[in-house]
Amino acid sequence: MKALSSVRYIASFALGLGLAGQVAAAELELRAATIGSQQGIQMAGLNALAAHVAEATNNSADIKLFHSGSLGDQVSNIEAIDTRLLDIATIETPITTIDEDMGILSLPYLFRDREHVSNVLSGEIGQELKDKLQKQGYRVIGFYEGGFRHITNNSHAIEKPEDLDGLRIRTPGSRQRVEMFNAYGANASPLPYPELYSALQTGVFDGQENPLVEVEASRFYEVQDYLSLSGHVYTVGFLLMNESRFQDLDASVQQALLEGGEQAFEATVNFGEQADQSVVELVKENGMEVNEVDTDAFIAASQPLWDSFTEGLSQEARDMVQRIADLP
Repeated sequence: MKALSSVRYIASFALGLGLAGQVAAAELELRAATIGSQQGIQMAGLNALAAHVAEATNNSADIKLFHSGSLGDQVSNIEAIDTRLLDIATIETPITTIDEDMGILSLPYLFRDREHVSNVLSGEIGQELKDKLQKQGYRVIGFYEGGFRHITNNSHAIEKPEDLDGLRIRTPGSRQRVEMFNAYGANASPLPYPELYSALQTGVFDGQENPLVEVEASRFYEVQDYLSLSGHVYTVGFLLMNESRFQDLDASVQQALLEGGEQAFEATVNFGEQADQSVVELVKENGMEVNEVDTDAFIAASQPLWDSFTEGLSQEARDMVQRIADLP
């Protein structure tokens, strides 16, 4: 992967240092970055990770946290992991820049509920995903919940796919997500997440799709009128680290990181579950209209996409889709 410009990264890192504040020196300092806001679900996971590592190592290892994209977007963070300028990053959709097969996790309506997600990620399939990335030089410290994604917009309530016809919808930088919403009838295109609020505020986009936690954390309820609970994709997050960097660490620190990864997953799931209730009430209080969608109609519109999205992926990945669907 192309190395990140050292000058650009060092400048971003210096900015991040100012945001992170001063902490007592530790024997080992690791740097962890997320594009998520300080109050968001990614930081809930990183806070749990950092707290566990500090406790497990008797404060000899310290994880400095950089939020709100202060060290760049997720692709830049992967590049910084490659060059070991960054130790840990929260990576979601851009995991496909490492391995296209990971795109199966973003298939629409692949995951039914959080119990299904847990059965997948905590079992044999989750371990296979970790092993696959490890062979490519990346250690998955743990998974975390990005959340079930829903649609907001400024035009009207979305109940069926055809209600998206012509709406300008922002998506992450994912070919799949753009094609998914275009298939539903929207005019979809990607935009870096830190620019999204302004783009919605100024009308560059009519709407966007994100988990409820991001609707709250990024205050989209201030610039959007409708929230439609589509739950079209569950975002699987990866706490990612350079494998060689991980191997350089003492065994006790490695163990603390892996245990902390489990704590991070639990913390983000709890965060997401609470948000399912609290965010809906919050956005209603701030004037947004909230509606359920015709899930069957969205599933029907999504099924043809499974074949097109998995075309060109490995047979192993295509088989894994069915294995995931078959799990309880």
